[in-house]
Amino acid sequence: MQHASCLALRIFDHEPVSSSGAQLWQGGAIDLTTRTMIADPPRWLLIADHDPGEAPPPSEHPPLLRWDLRQINPGGRPSPETAGGVILVSMNVDPSREEEFNDWYNMEHIPHFNRLAGVITARRFRAIEGNPRYVALYHVENTDIYATPGWMAANETPWILRMRRFQRDRTYFMFRQRIA
Repeated sequence: MQHASCLALRIFDHEPVSSSGAQLWQGGAIDLTTRTMIADPPRWLLIADHDPGEAPPPSEHPPLLRWDLRQINPGGRPSPETAGGVILVSMNVDPSREEEFNDWYNMEHIPHFNRLAGVITARRFRAIEGNPRYVALYHVENTDIYATPGWMAANETPWILRMRRFQRDRTYFMFRQRIA
C-alpha cells in the first residue's frame, strides 16, 4: 500500500467541521518559557493526509494558518492514529543556509526525535502552499514530553544551536485533545 506523502494542515480559531478521514485536534500555542500549552485562546488543528495529485480538503471558513505540504523526511509516513498529542513547529530559514538547514534536520534532528521514547513519529514537510515554508510534526504519546530532559537535550545540540541563528518566523503549537 502506498502511503500519503502530502498533508493539508489548517489551524483555526474556532472548531471546524471535520473532513472525512482527517484528524481534528484541540490545543493552543506553546509558552516557550514554561514549555506548556497556552489554552486560551484555544486553537484547532486539522490534519489531512493525501496523495500527490489529490486536492486537499476544503475549509468552510478561512483558517488562521494554512499549509499544503509535501513530506520530506521520512518520506511517505502517514499520520498515526494512536497519538496522545501533536506538537507542531514551523519556520523559515535564511536562503543562504537552506542546504545546511535541511542536512541538519534530516540527518540529526528528525532521526533523534524518532528514537526518543514517547515520540510516535517525527516528520518534516516543505510547503507547497503556505508560510512558514517548513513544518515539523511530532505525534507523541503525551505532550508533557515537550518539557522532559530528553526533548530539551535534543534541542541543545551544537548543530541545532548553530542552525537556530538562521531560522525565523517560528511558530509553536501543542494539541492535546483529539476530537475526530
